[in-house]
Amino acid sequence: MAIPTLEALENSQYELVGLISTPDAPAGRGRTLTPNDFVNWSNQTGRSVFKPNDFAELAETIVEVSPDIVITIAYGKLIPESLLAEVRLGWLNLHFSLLPRWRGAAPVQWALINGDAETGVTVFKLEKGMDTGPIFTSAKLAISESSTTDSLLNELSVLGSVSVLKAIDLLLSGSSPEPQSGHGTFAPKITKSDAAIDWAQTSKEVDSLIRAMTSNPGAWTKINGTRIVVNKASRVNSQYNEGEIRQVGEAIHVGTSEGAIALEIVTPEGKRTMSASDWFRGARLANGSICEKI
Repeated sequence: MAIPTLEALENSQYELVGLISTPDAPAGRGRTLTPNDFVNWSNQTGRSVFKPNDFAELAETIVEVSPDIVITIAYGKLIPESLLAEVRLGWLNLHFSLLPRWRGAAPVQWALINGDAETGVTVFKLEKGMDTGPIFTSAKLAISESSTTDSLLNELSVLGSVSVLKAIDLLLSGSSPEPQSGHGTFAPKITKSDAAIDWAQTSKEVDSLIRAMTSNPGAWTKINGTRIVVNKASRVNSQYNEGEIRQVGEAIHVGTSEGAIALEIVTPEGKRTMSASDWFRGARLANGSICEKI
């Protein structure tokens, strides 16, 4: 998500003096310390990255690099006020929602889950609160019926790169950011329980959840004790009992409280990703099987 802004800054009149990311984290079955995607990309393209382990090391990095402005994108940490004050012109944050709606770690996912018609980006000045600082720029983006978290983040990261440059221009021109107004909503980090499909919801609500959970962690249900991640699905007008599975030709439908969901791509627990029809045949499910209530 940070790459478009990084490239925009490198192609601007401004000097990019350093990159900072979170430290390597345990990953995989061996829990091997592994750099994140941004660090990997930076290293592969010849860019070095500071990876401070804590705020003390972050402060040392800021003093060493001595930037006029710091821009944060999905850094995932509340920066202490003492450290905010160390940067001459302050810290800007690129956030993937139209603040004050969806403050927090997962704004795009919660916008999709709640059926929002639009989202956007906001560039604001960091202060002690979580995503509460005054706003320099914002830009809207419509959410379509096929939008997923992945597709929206790709679009928003490009839209955000333009907004960041505009915000820097405004900051350097002496313009003051506008305080946030209106009712704020919170977008906490997504958990696996958030991704559980409730077939008692409508097909529209279930479809929104599936699109929101693309890639990570994946919307899921349980059938005969086995967890099934639904990678791709669509809404259909058929009507069955809630959670009831029906094979209709080559299609696999699951009933909701209003309409049904056609499963397209799934990942059964412990197995490869496959078409829903291949999974249904391999699992030897009978028409009328019911997904477990979670």
